[in-house]
Amino acid sequence: MTYQELSSTSEFQKLHPVKQQIIREIFQNGNSSSPEALLSTLMSLNKELSRRNLNFTKEESSLLINAIKETMPIKDRQKVEMLLNLFYR
Repeated sequence: MTYQELSSTSEFQKLHPVKQQIIREIFQNGNSSSPEALLSTLMSLNKELSRRNLNFTKEESSLLINAIKETMPIKDRQKVEMLLNLFYR
């Protein structure tokens, strides 16, 4: 899923503007990132959101991660799944 496709969904439109901007930045920088770097970035962003008294809900996180995974090669998708399982057991 491209950023343009994601940003046109009703779920995205309901997001807080700060969350929308963060997702935009992830898509601008995320396509060249390794799965490890992507997850590290997502964790850092969650900390930044917490500082602003915001957070990604489980549903928002899933939407974002699934959209980004669609742009990755299968091998990297599998790595992301493995890493997510380690972090969110």
